[in-house]
Amino acid sequence: MKRDYDVIIAGGGPAGATAALAAARAGARVLLIDKRTFPRDKSCGDALARTTLEYLRTLGLLDKVLAAPHEPIGAVLLGAPNGTILRVDLSERRPGGGEATCPFIVCRREIFDGVLFDAARREANVIEGRAVTGVLIDNGAVRGVECGGRRITAGVTIGADGYNSVIARKLGLYRYDPRRWYVATRLYYRGLDCSPQTAEAHFTAETLPGFFWIFPCGEGVANVGLGMIQRDIKRRGVSIREVFESIVTSPRFRTRLQRAERLGDIQGWTVPTPDFSRTIHGAGFLLVGDAAGLGDPFTGEGIGNAMGSGMIAAEVAAGAVERGDFSAASLSAYPVMLWSELDAAELRLHYRLRFLARYKWLVNFLIDRAARHHDVLDWLTGMTARDGALERKRELTSPLTYFKLLFK
Repeated sequence: MKRDYDVIIAGGGPAGATAALAAARAGARVLLIDKRTFPRDKSCGDALARTTLEYLRTLGLLDKVLAAPHEPIGAVLLGAPNGTILRVDLSERRPGGGEATCPFIVCRREIFDGVLFDAARREANVIEGRAVTGVLIDNGAVRGVECGGRRITAGVTIGADGYNSVIARKLGLYRYDPRRWYVATRLYYRGLDCSPQTAEAHFTAETLPGFFWIFPCGEGVANVGLGMIQRDIKRRGVSIREVFESIVTSPRFRTRLQRAERLGDIQGWTVPTPDFSRTIHGAGFLLVGDAAGLGDPFTGEGIGNAMGSGMIAAEVAAGAVERGDFSAASLSAYPVMLWSELDAAELRLHYRLRFLARYKWLVNFLIDRAARHHDVLDWLTGMTARDGALERKRELTSPLTYFKLLFK
């Protein structure tokens, strides 16, 4: 059967642009569609973790991102609900010594997504400023999309169009689950007093198990925002904008933030976290990024997981193109490879950590102990290391750990 493209990707964010690049480099004829025109702003915390930087390196784009305005992060200030502040050093030294490196950076999404989309534009076919409005289905299989009044066919259609995915909705796979959805908001400030190369995450009584952040992102600008579970927002009968304003005007932050200049208005977004029973593939289609609900259950970070899903989707799609088989069975390797790459065990553990973070006294206790005892701080810092982090996190969910900390 003749088709217009081998792979169509709806959505040009990190998941979609990564999938487009990887699939095109694997030899597939790719069309990438986004309803916006790039560069465009995207509401986000703007933090790019270690895994994101590794995916960028794989794509050959890390140097381009590092050449753009950004802030390397070598430390984080953790704030307890009671106001205790703990500094955690995240810098890493390469084997054999040498200068310490920062494991993550903060880069505005307008810049970061622009780098990815520009690269995809050079290697794949692109439609900007046009939304995907429908899905073509024939004999139970997805055969392409409707866009701008056109019917465009493909062997594999990849839904990378966010938590409110048109692809997922048209296939009956959209799930509204306020227990698993983070809602977040951010506002840029200029001239905010921030320690260089230092991010801040404050666990406040208003946000638990979420947190309020201050992330410097280069050129004197800081990303200030918060994330909360949507069910908690509904139960408390407040809006996330109201929570944001109550925190930034609280005695703890008011003086500092009033001295800085607000840039624009408060922006919000939604980050769905994993539901491992959810269908994310089928005959002729794959879902990636927020369309598949891949945000981290504890931190809300989603860019690294989005890019990872895009890489795997491209690999699976390219294999299907080579075989000429776009059945559900042909694409069934995708969820298996995905949950292996993203480490489903760690994601499940992060749900447990999120549950524990609901308890204000427990967060206060842990941060207080780490602030007073270097060995506890070293143990806590180990959760961000390349090796052994999962075991440290498991220890954090054990009652025995807290019993031992009582006698510090």
